[in-house]
Amino acid sequence: MNFDFPVYRNPLKTRADVARSLEELLAPLSAHAAPGGYHLGSAAALYPPKIARMEGWCRCLWGIAPFISGGGTWPDSDALRKTLIRGVNPDDGAYWNDCGDRDQRLVEMAPLAIALILAPDVFWDPLDEHTRRNLYHWLSFIERRELPPSNWHFFRLIVQTAFRKHGLPVNAEAEQESFGVVESCYRDDGWYQDGEGGYFDLYNPMGFHFYSLVLAALAGQLAVPATALIHRFAEQFRERAKKFAQAFALWFYKDGSMIPYGRSLTYRFAESSFFSACAFAGLEILPWGVMKGIALRNLRRWFSRPILDSGGILSVGYAYPNLIMADAYNSPGSPYWALKTYLTLALKEDHPFWRAEEAPAFPETDQEGRKARSRCVTDKTPGFIISNSATDAQLLCAGHASSFDMNHGAQKYSKFAYSARFGFCVSHSAYGLEKIGCDSALLFSEGDGYWRERRKAVDREAGEGWLKSRWQPWNDVSVITALVRMDDWHVRIHRIESRRSLLAVEGGFSVPRCNDTDDAPPVRNAAGEGAASALLLFPWAASRIVALENSFPDELAPASRRRGSALVPAPNLNVIHPLVAIPTLEGAVEPGITYWACAVWAGDGDSTGNAGGGDPPRITAQREGSNRCRGDQYRFVVSGDSDSITIAMPV
Repeated sequence: MNFDFPVYRNPLKTRADVARSLEELLAPLSAHAAPGGYHLGSAAALYPPKIARMEGWCRCLWGIAPFISGGGTWPDSDALRKTLIRGVNPDDGAYWNDCGDRDQRLVEMAPLAIALILAPDVFWDPLDEHTRRNLYHWLSFIERRELPPSNWHFFRLIVQTAFRKHGLPVNAEAEQESFGVVESCYRDDGWYQDGEGGYFDLYNPMGFHFYSLVLAALAGQLAVPATALIHRFAEQFRERAKKFAQAFALWFYKDGSMIPYGRSLTYRFAESSFFSACAFAGLEILPWGVMKGIALRNLRRWFSRPILDSGGILSVGYAYPNLIMADAYNSPGSPYWALKTYLTLALKEDHPFWRAEEAPAFPETDQEGRKARSRCVTDKTPGFIISNSATDAQLLCAGHASSFDMNHGAQKYSKFAYSARFGFCVSHSAYGLEKIGCDSALLFSEGDGYWRERRKAVDREAGEGWLKSRWQPWNDVSVITALVRMDDWHVRIHRIESRRSLLAVEGGFSVPRCNDTDDAPPVRNAAGEGAASALLLFPWAASRIVALENSFPDELAPASRRRGSALVPAPNLNVIHPLVAIPTLEGAVEPGITYWACAVWAGDGDSTGNAGGGDPPRITAQREGSNRCRGDQYRFVVSGDSDSITIAMPV
């Protein structure tokens, strides 16, 4: 740990520990107070610095409001109230200003509304009538402004819940519109898509489900009775959360870390806020001890990482300060959205969530005392395969196309695999392989130093234990990729149809090349020079990729053999480990059709030099006759120690 802050020493075992950790985390902010909020840094986001100062202030309320609601006394309540009074006063130089359409300030109204609902004795009752009118007028902008057709509509609904709480008028037409947009985002199996043509990502648990469960919990506690519409949706929200919970629990590794995937990763421990919202709504979606264990292990894991800067401020980044991987809307105050997971502080000490003993999400041994097999779920709606084992939690991805492209969209959404232990890499550039996060990806180049990867996938399919999609790095190059989960390995099969001569590099998982004592042994391919595989073997981690196309029948054999290599990318590309290495396979593609396959594994290291992961899965291929729907096709059978999966690919 770089800096010694009290929150890093907090055991985070009890409700009192969690409450104290919030105070420890927010104590440094008072030194950064500025008119209208907190000045936490000079790095820019899409919006002006004045809004960034307001954003950082508002986001702290996600933790402070539940803390007060649960019986706590916040030390800076007077200062918070003074900032609020000035922020909504149009005659004050610290006024937060009128809001426009799709304005960032509309987002920050949500935690302020939560404060009005959960902590009125601090944020509403002491206000005079003039300030209350100012506050109502400022918040009501959200009823009169255009919102993106996404999770933003929950911000309006939460503000309107605060209005009802205090007997204030509600724009019923705007409310109905927002419920309609939320409903239009729902797909199936507990999954919402963040807007028409948007992504499937962590906004499902930490956005849609979090806000919907908060609304469901508050529906019966309002001074102005909730409408029948709200009560109907409240029941629906609970049922959808139940559908989602079992598979989502697999995202969390036993040490508390979660699979990083998609945008807004700098919100960090908001990733476990789904379980906080379930507890707040009284929804024992998993046993109380399991939910408590997931949430607290996640917090402990985060506060074992250097996520605070030298002044104790949450940094922009993921497992360490890192502007490279940030989204365009991440300001210095953005990371405090993480405080949503502190919603459990609104629950008293005698609540079943806090009374329960922490329990593991999954037993590590079976009934005979043997190591339990990995648990695996094919989540067909988003096109994911989630596996959870004693070694790691991983996500296989069919690839996503979206109507809007985030920073590092290809790396955050369309790699083949993501890992709770080993994260993934973003890129500095599209030029020069060492600047590109080629882990868990297949990249192509025309030999000019520029590389292209899977960015948008179409024709996505999912079956039990397999995913398939098509993607085009160029208009005249089409790739069909199938992913198959097999024990602790996964297998990739590629059908490449190209009119160009191309170089290609395929990467396995990136793993740290240094340990906590700054030891940095040489990076080499332990499989040997010229091998059709690559193995990176460190005492603390190992990663392996093995070419499998050599077992194909002659008619499928590629023109040239791929060779294994060890790549050392530029620093700070991986979201968890700042210095990593990647095992790769390198080869050439000639015009025509090329079939490739490989097996990929990553896990514990081995200082003895033994290969990691044991024997890789096996693959066989056989051509089948004409199919009325699909024409001729190859039937690939992937076999492991205990199972086999068959997948068809076109000829």
